[in-house]
Amino acid sequence: MQETIFYVAAGETVGTVRDYANAKTLAAPTLVRGVAACLRMRLFARRDGPQPYPMEALSGIVSWQWAMDSDFSEATSYKLEADNSNISVAEVEDEIDGDEITCTEITIPIPEMNTEELAEWLGTEKSKNGLHGELVGFDADGDSVFILQVENFTVRNRITSLGEPTPADPDYLTAAQVAALVAAGLECQFSDDGEDWRTEQQEGNGWMRLRVRNSGGVWSTPVRLLPGPRGEAGHGTYTYVAYASDANGSGFSETPSNTLKYRAEIQSEEELDELSASDFTGRWVKYIGDDGTGVGDMKAETYDADGDGKVDEAAKADEADSVAWGNVSGRPEAFVPAAHTHGMADISDPVRQRTATMANPSALCLDRPVLVNSVAVSSSTLPIDFPSVKTSQDGEAYTGVSGDMLTWEYHVKATHDITSVAVGSLNSSMTPISIPATLPLIGGNTTWHVFSIRGIYRSGAVNNLNLQVNYCYSYEA
Repeated sequence: MQETIFYVAAGETVGTVRDYANAKTLAAPTLVRGVAACLRMRLFARRDGPQPYPMEALSGIVSWQWAMDSDFSEATSYKLEADNSNISVAEVEDEIDGDEITCTEITIPIPEMNTEELAEWLGTEKSKNGLHGELVGFDADGDSVFILQVENFTVRNRITSLGEPTPADPDYLTAAQVAALVAAGLECQFSDDGEDWRTEQQEGNGWMRLRVRNSGGVWSTPVRLLPGPRGEAGHGTYTYVAYASDANGSGFSETPSNTLKYRAEIQSEEELDELSASDFTGRWVKYIGDDGTGVGDMKAETYDADGDGKVDEAAKADEADSVAWGNVSGRPEAFVPAAHTHGMADISDPVRQRTATMANPSALCLDRPVLVNSVAVSSSTLPIDFPSVKTSQDGEAYTGVSGDMLTWEYHVKATHDITSVAVGSLNSSMTPISIPATLPLIGGNTTWHVFSIRGIYRSGAVNNLNLQVNYCYSYEA
């Protein structure tokens, strides 16, 4: 039995289907002819706000009835009717996007989804909306004390045939099958003895087996892991440093000083308790120069004739008021600003979103949260496929990292009623979320349809991102 959770603002007789936060209106769920369904309808007390419908308001109801029809005529039979004796009410708690929510939930099982009335109404159409549901609650006297109508459910038809298809044994994998296997990746298990298996490799594991990730298929024949040759055992050493005033170790000390201009270093495999200058014999190296007036070609009398402690040529540089830019050598090609941040108070129009407008876009850009298709869709089918993600319009390709939660808004213009939305392809990991079966023109005029695209990190998906496409709203062009 296929379960469908949806939320309804039940403060009025005709309920409105809403999202889980009761923030925006959604289309009623889609059912499939012949597939047993269980509707889990969660009720809000009002049209806005997350307050659940009060349980005490339903406490006097002893029985329920749920029926579905496309008209409001008593002369016709229902298209569908629930297993009314098993309709139940409960207060449930759930977690959605990290939020804990409490809901008043009515569970409506519909085991019979293949009635003659429903089949006649659907005919040969692949799907049809306009099926309405009515929930009635009765008290102990048989009086109707609660009623809620939910309009415009969609029902998808089944693919039927007079005969069974003729099987054909494939002799090779299709390109789509190969792409699916590569995208899924492999999962491994390890074992000490080839009998007991674990998912994480540990020291001493001598066997490994593989299969396609999340396939639930048969594991490969175990493969023996051959250990490499054992290396020689390492050993530690102790390093000791000493300082002295000359190469003979005079003024020996283990503490550095500006007056001790010689340094020596030794290593020992054993720890030494007491050190002396004799331990460093032959290892003294002068590492601090002598103070004085200079030696060789760097005499102070030549480079600092006035004795002010600054090289004379450097003093001349202090006297120069300016130097022509062309005379400066070693200039950098570019001056890259240091990394910095700005607070919201420094931004003049924080509500303005950066928008990318292009013809039939195929890439999502991290710096452009709004994407507008400049080419109008002139057929009844609307394709949505973004196989690549970039850091910017002219930037590099981006691959998702753990923790990514990305959002774009996609505007596309249509000149015809949209009866099919084709989401994704083999080149992308995209899934549709709550997209109506039909997107009609508003007033018969060219209409903009707006979708939200949520990118969630998933290892192994195309670009490591699972892109979820959700219909938002439409407006007249």
